[in-house]
Amino acid sequence: MQSGCMKGQAASEYLVMIGFALAFIVPLALLFLSFSHSERGKNSISAAQVAASTIADEAGEIFLQGEGARKTIVVNYPDGITNAKLENGLVVLRIEADGRTMDIVASTFANVSGNLSGKRTGGLQKIKLVNMGDFVNVSYD
Repeated sequence: MQSGCMKGQAASEYLVMIGFALAFIVPLALLFLSFSHSERGKNSISAAQVAASTIADEAGEIFLQGEGARKTIVVNYPDGITNAKLENGLVVLRIEADGRTMDIVASTFANVSGNLSGKRTGGLQKIKLVNMGDFVNVSYD
């Protein structure tokens, strides 16, 4: 009879130990997942800054080369780009990261115009830049 009670006590102790282990592991796992999600958002923002700066820098280069100059560049959009626009010498990429929407802005001395609107998937984007004389036309290729 006592053997049965010992088995029950051992099983109960085992369940209590498993409960304590889960009480420590689950919060640590949630903390880790939260941290990795935050880092992924920071990486997306950095990649968007690089993409916007590349477009702005290349537009300035094409503007300096004079009318008729053209170039196709490839930039890497991160996941979360919802829109892109050109206005008053600014390249603006709208991105959703870390649960919020923000605009990533890069400036250029060139007068830029064109159409980069619309949601784009993350990845490599071919962008065509053409000097039209007074402005640089920027569009997807």
